[in-house]
Order: sequence, then structure tokens, then C-alpha cells
Amino acid sequence: MAQLEYNQQSYKSPEDISKILMDHGILYEHWVLRNPEEPTDASVLASYADDISRLKKEKGYVEADMVALRPDTPGLSDICNKFAREHHHTDDEVRFVVEGRGVFEIQDHSEKQFLKITTTPGDLIVIPANRRHLFYLTEEQTIRCIRLFKDESGWEAHF
Repeated sequence: MAQLEYNQQSYKSPEDISKILMDHGILYEHWVLRNPEEPTDASVLASYADDISRLKKEKGYVEADMVALRPDTPGLSDICNKFAREHHHTDDEVRFVVEGRGVFEIQDHSEKQFLKITTTPGDLIVIPANRRHLFYLTEEQTIRCIRLFKDESGWEAHF
């Protein structure tokens, strides 16, 4: 279950999280988990095809793929250190978590505070282009996500 920390309060209800994040221009949805018998990247993407198609139509995304980080991922420490620094992208950052957990700290509209959300399986988050944020793994060091994007060049991190 996702958890949002903001203004010294903690929220766990998907409805509360969605409303607070939407007030800051950040889309959050909690999708029903679908576990294919053989959870290959292709089968996971296929099981969420309708949701992915809807987002592509609504937001103009053209590509979807999978990304996974695990304790045995080569260069995991370097990858984690890179994105744990405050940065932004010129494209939306879209993540739907299918396994594991990760933490996003996202600048609020005032640009004075950060919203901290721990994402879990079933959570979709869309961080708007050019919004300052950072990302790090929880102690399990495991996350697997569907990513959507309009243009691969938008994934360059600007620190």
C-alpha cells in the first residue's frame, strides 16, 4: 500500500493520495494487480494493455517498456546514487509498479516542500515534465515498473 508524507502528515488511502497529488498536478492511480502465469516483461505489458492504451490516448505517450532494479543489478549503487539526487526530465516520468517498492520525493507547487510517496505494486504515478524530484529504493532494493514515455530523449536527467 502506498504512503504519502506531506505537511508533516501521513496518508495511506489511495483516494487521499490521489487528491493531494492531483492538487499539485501529479497523477496517481491505484490499478488492480494482474499477475500473469509467467511474468515476463511481454506478458506483464500485455496484461495491462488496456490501461497502457488509455494512458497513451489521454497523455500522448507512444512507448511502453519495463524497467527492473534488484540487489543483483549490475551497477545498482551507481544507478541509485544518480537518481537519488534532485533532478528533472523534459518528459513526464511515468511509473506503474508491478513489484517491489520505491520512494519519490516530488517538489510541490510552492517549490518550497517535497511530497514523499512510497510506491508499491499497483501504484501508477505521473510526474509532470520539468518537475524537480528524486527517487530511491527502499531497503529491499527491488522495484519493477512499466514505463511510458513520449520520447526517449526526455529521459535524460537534468541535475
